[in-house]
Amino acid sequence: MKYELKLGDNAETLKQYPDNHFDSIVTDPPYGIEFLGKDWDKNTGVMETWNECFRVLKPGGHILAFSAARTYHNLATNIEAAGFEIRDQLMWLYGSGFPKAQDIGKAIDKRAGKKDPNYGTDKFNLTFGENPGQRLCKICNKDSKAVYSCDQEDCGQKYNYQSEEAQQWAGWKTALKPAHEPIVMARKPFKGSCVDNVLEHGVGAMNIDESRIAFTDDTDKDSIVGRVNKYPDSFNGLGTATFGDEHQSDYSSKENSSDYEKGRYPSNVIGEIPEYQQFFYCPKVSRTERHIGFEQTQANKRPRGEAFGDGNLLTDSTKSVGNNHPTVKPVELMKYLIKLVTPTGGKVLDPFSGSGSTGMACVELGYEFLGCELDPKYIEISTKRIEGWYEHTRPDTNFDELFEK
Repeated sequence: MKYELKLGDNAETLKQYPDNHFDSIVTDPPYGIEFLGKDWDKNTGVMETWNECFRVLKPGGHILAFSAARTYHNLATNIEAAGFEIRDQLMWLYGSGFPKAQDIGKAIDKRAGKKDPNYGTDKFNLTFGENPGQRLCKICNKDSKAVYSCDQEDCGQKYNYQSEEAQQWAGWKTALKPAHEPIVMARKPFKGSCVDNVLEHGVGAMNIDESRIAFTDDTDKDSIVGRVNKYPDSFNGLGTATFGDEHQSDYSSKENSSDYEKGRYPSNVIGEIPEYQQFFYCPKVSRTERHIGFEQTQANKRPRGEAFGDGNLLTDSTKSVGNNHPTVKPVELMKYLIKLVTPTGGKVLDPFSGSGSTGMACVELGYEFLGCELDPKYIEISTKRIEGWYEHTRPDTNFDELFEK
């Protein structure tokens, strides 16, 4: 295991490293949307940082940087202005996004001083039902998730608009539920051919075979491999089949037939897509993964069902509240991205390391890692998570049961 976490301004930290030092950059920078009011999320990274990233990355090295739908253009423009060549846009899809929108009807009531007096008050009191995890309202005895079912009892689950204007604008809100994050894929330019650059610097191409999407079962595999073998001429050089049905293949006729056995060719979409899940890679974060390294702390001894707080880390790390970073990425996702653009055992840079998911992926895979972080609290969190992850994933350890699927 070889990793470093550097506290301080990332641009200043990177000035300590020579030109053409890192093989790849995989990072989750600020989105510039002031997420949850966090000061560090006011911009998508200053130009000095991206200029330093360009300098320390090897020619042909890739950068993969997450962003938000509203501010992707700022990030992509800055990365391009630093000298990188935009190669693609990856799309990470997920079904667990939380709507962050203003309710216009509620806002009108609030402005008029006529808020629903029962909404969100102690009158809305929960009790546990017969099914595991089910919570029922003590007033109407309905499931707390059915917030629009309480028309008979004003128990506080459903907001009742008070004014005529508010009723007119009931159901109108200011934003959609987020369900994707775009990822900038860019590459540092190089002289000559990609073949020459790969031979000289060891970077410039993508490790497709290590990133293939596993078939769900033999039937799924046969649906592709069987048709490829039967109709090899039906596959064009763009990697799509011409069978005329909805299950177009993602393979090129220029590949060897043995490549088809390794899995589906990876696409620029990653995520949760019901009914089409077998076509894409779908990582998730479990609670155990989020709080790895904090197993013996007070936070992990809380009763089941009680949420972790968002308080500050105490100076005594044994009294930590666990990992309270608001934008934790799945380690499996970071592993996938790292393997896609980094040679085996290569040097990976994350100039915005946050709670350490990229570092966790690197130590499991055996890559070298440098993470830069401005907040000492997140340095402490990421150290615990990286060390804990390594202990539970190193070859002579078998703790698979800790990681919920």
